[in-house]
Amino acid sequence: MSESNQPLTNDIQRDSWARLGPLTLQEGATAQSLVYATLRHALISGYFRPGEEISLRKAAAVLETSVTPVREALRRLEGDGGLETFGGNRVLRVPILTDAELLDIRDIRLNLEGFAAVQAIKNIGPAQMRVINNAFNLMDLAAQSGDVDMYLENNWRFHSLIYRAADRPILMSQIEGLWLRVGPLIHIAVASPMHFDQSMDAHSAALQALRDSDGDALQQAIIRDISEAACDLRQTLRNWEAQKEQHSRRGGRSSK
Repeated sequence: MSESNQPLTNDIQRDSWARLGPLTLQEGATAQSLVYATLRHALISGYFRPGEEISLRKAAAVLETSVTPVREALRRLEGDGGLETFGGNRVLRVPILTDAELLDIRDIRLNLEGFAAVQAIKNIGPAQMRVINNAFNLMDLAAQSGDVDMYLENNWRFHSLIYRAADRPILMSQIEGLWLRVGPLIHIAVASPMHFDQSMDAHSAALQALRDSDGDALQQAIIRDISEAACDLRQTLRNWEAQKEQHSRRGGRSSK
């Protein structure tokens, strides 16, 4: 992981916690499991920035729960790779992936998600198509209005609805683990030129493949989406590394 302690972001003023609120209690669910599910979804959907510190007390305050279930949930997320401890003070933060890690994740996603799409297509009926269509329409609306938060929320919803239809729980768990790692960076990468247009073109192809029950076409659309997104993710990381180097040089000159 990168050794910088500066969050990677294109909008440093964005309040990462603004979209979260008090936990909604569910019968039979523990507070720890609800906190874990809430924060896991937030990471996958890009609520938090790469490099951003995650405060135990802040999380407890926003979710209106005690620190004990939050502490346990954060430990689980660290074990999942969604968080990491950093520095001498052992601060918990969102990881900043390296270029090599991004390539590794891309290649694994191409295989797992392409396979999941092929397995899913035979199980997607009219009811599932209505929900997938809804996710697509909300993505399209968000892309046109530039609403990054709504776009990312429904981007994950669109993909996960397809993959869950494969009815392969272990496969789905692996896919979620990869999204957990790249979700924070995707929020920054959507600012890349033409990202929305490229992404929506790939999603349109995927939706048409679902309507045609064409597994090969669906797999190719998913592969295209992942590949193009990975290019934007890598460029975002390179830009940030260049900015970090530039700031470091300025700091070195000013100290002389």
